[in-house]
Amino acid sequence: MQKNNKRIFLSPPHMSGREQEYIKEAFESNWIAPLGPHVTAFEQEAAAYAG
Repeated sequence: MQKNNKRIFLSPPHMSGREQEYIKEAFESNWIAPLGPHVTAFEQEAAAYAG
């Protein structure tokens, strides 16, 4: 079998807006993964939107 070196990127990095602020805040508070206040807020907003 021949090795395929082609990379498949899941998503290109794109930061415009408040992303850098959120990343800095996550590192400073040590809430990197898999949980944290931003994840909780996102889940609550997604649940409210979905009903």
